Amino acid sequence: MNVPFGRAFLAALAALGVLFVCHWFDATVVADAQRQAGMSYDSGPLVDLTSIAHLLTAAGVVAIALAGWRSRSLLLGVGYALVGGYLVFLPALFWAYGIGGNGAPAAAPQPIASTLNTWYTTLSTGVTGAVYTLAGAMFLTGLAVIWSVLRERRRGAETQPATAEAPGTQPEPLES
Repeated sequence: MNVPFGRAFLAALAALGVLFVCHWFDATVVADAQRQAGMSYDSGPLVDLTSIAHLLTAAGVVAIALAGWRSRSLLLGVGYALVGGYLVFLPALFWAYGIGGNGAPAAAPQPIASTLNTWYTTLSTGVTGAVYTLAGAMFLTGLAVIWSVLRERRRGAETQPATAEAPGTQPEPLES
């Protein structure tokens, strides 16, 4: 199956854009409304913005899933699965390897522990956790695309006609 590079590239850009917009909205707009609600004891704007953040996240899940599924690219599926899996399991990786419990040193080498710490503190600033929801959508979509492409390739190989000649027959000579 020959997949145009453009579809896979657009699907990757769509996922990146959705992650960026949802994280920006969640970590800046909703977080600022949460701080304002804490100062003024008026939670009305926060409730409205949180609802919008949830709708934006749901729309992002649908956009990521549709873009990934329409691409039908094995490379994009692997990319979605790796990036989505990393972001989904980032909190667990951070707590297991990024910091040491009870004052113990980190279990991972310093560059890895520092990278986990940076990514975790950057992405955990959101109020609704939109990035982790979108990452879960990327991870599952990536696995589904990989499964679909591999299944289709296997089916295509099974339906190919046999090209071997019957025993005892000679191929026709080539004419020049």
